[in-house]
Amino acid sequence: MISRRALVLLPLLLLPACRGREGGSPASAKPPVRRIIALTPSLAETLFALGLGDRVVAVGDYTRWPEEAVRKPHIGGLFNPNLERIVSLRPDLAVLLPSEKDLGAKLQPLGVDLLIVPDESLADVERSFHTIADRCGVPEAGNRMAAQWRAGLSLPPIPGPPLKVMLSVGRPTGRLGEIVVAGRGTYLDELLRRLGAVNVFADSPTLYPQISVEEIVARKPDVILELRADPQTPEQAAALVRDWQPLSEVPAVRNGAVEVLAGTHVLIPGPRIPQFYKEMREVLVKVREKH
Repeated sequence: MISRRALVLLPLLLLPACRGREGGSPASAKPPVRRIIALTPSLAETLFALGLGDRVVAVGDYTRWPEEAVRKPHIGGLFNPNLERIVSLRPDLAVLLPSEKDLGAKLQPLGVDLLIVPDESLADVERSFHTIADRCGVPEAGNRMAAQWRAGLSLPPIPGPPLKVMLSVGRPTGRLGEIVVAGRGTYLDELLRRLGAVNVFADSPTLYPQISVEEIVARKPDVILELRADPQTPEQAAALVRDWQPLSEVPAVRNGAVEVLAGTHVLIPGPRIPQFYKEMREVLVKVREKH
């Protein structure tokens, strides 16, 4: 329920607002975007990387970078957006993922323009730089960022026979269960293939399947990459590696090739992908040189 205070603010949002990219008046006739919200960390990061941070009035609860974004008002996440607070901030543009369409459907009648930006693939991410920059009237910033981003992804493949890699993107710490991995069609799989490696779950029918221990044993990955969006201390990282010890029949475990990549830039499909790509390459090169 929206409180009486929020209802008083609704007329402010019913002023003429920008329309989305599809349909409406030409971009040159659109009012400038001045108050932006973005719940998804990747889109919030993109806005700040484009130099639009001063126009961002709120971000989602899971935004961790940059520090200026973290200090902005928080408005919930995909499953718990705070509509009352959003209304009170009087945004004129919401930059959303396709998965946030339900929130968009609530905001549009209030006069908030929507910009829907996918970020599943590398092409999606690069396109988002241009889409957001164009919509906000800073196309040159989008061009510059895309060029720098592509340059950061220009590192060559790893020499030698392809390594068979498993990308673990989520599981409870302390046990091997409810393991979620990256499958084909994800930007993580694309990064792996750029490096000349093989994703052992590339045949998955879903982007991020939950898999069993038996499937891991059967696929015999040479390397297991544990990807964590929260920074890990050396002790925490070592504990994550120890969790895999019961699977000694898996080459990655037997050969000491379970590696942890953690940080606020990991698992965020945005401007900092090149940093993650470089770290992924360094880890796989280290494994190749060791074995």
